[in-house]
Amino acid sequence: MTVSDAYVPPRDLLSKFRRRATQWRAARPAHLKFDQPLLSICFDDFPVSAANEGARILERRGARATYYAAAGMADADGPCGRNFSARDIVRLNDTGHEIGCHTFDHADCARRAPFETLRSLAKNRDVLNAMGAREPARTLAYPYGETQHALKSHLPSRFYSARGVLPGINVGRADLAQLRAFALFGDGWKEALSTALKHAAKRKGWVIGFTHDIADAPSAWGTTGADLDAVLSSARELGFTILPVTAALERRIA
Repeated sequence: MTVSDAYVPPRDLLSKFRRRATQWRAARPAHLKFDQPLLSICFDDFPVSAANEGARILERRGARATYYAAAGMADADGPCGRNFSARDIVRLNDTGHEIGCHTFDHADCARRAPFETLRSLAKNRDVLNAMGAREPARTLAYPYGETQHALKSHLPSRFYSARGVLPGINVGRADLAQLRAFALFGDGWKEALSTALKHAAKRKGWVIGFTHDIADAPSAWGTTGADLDAVLSSARELGFTILPVTAALERRIA
């Protein structure tokens, strides 16, 4: 698959409004409070480069990530490079990383019936477990960040959280069915993330950053290893603890 073949969700005015309305309408409202600032790094899809180079960079700093896997994409070439294999699932589990759910078929969840997505979630659970994931994923990332309120409201209880792609710091009022996250790619992402980390450090908030491949010359949706390492370094200097998504959520103060 080439970059030109990659699916792009609709970007018309109505679609943008629906995205914002879905984010504003909480399905699992919560008040998030932490005793220290937290950072979670996520790899969506996920390419082999994230499993190898991405994991190496995090582990070198004593940190772990969440890898959102769509089992239907395993062992295939995508716009971000070769995707993960069962061997990657086992190795990441063994070294303390989290395997999250990204649906089985990586379809736009806002443009199909919620029941079809729920079937995809169940299939992904079964296939990932057969690949060595050991236990059902407890966190979900919507492909392309796309969802709808009907789906958010009917997510299986095994999911402690679900994540979108709209930016924001997770602290105070939040929706556990659509946590906010910052892209670690695209125009201006470094400045936006730097500002978010500084604000979150003061508020003891939770920042989630997501990317795809890790390479010296990454795809349009990827990050260089040097930039990822710089993010981790900056977060440490500001007093952040770096944890996978579910481990970070478990730090929530009741």
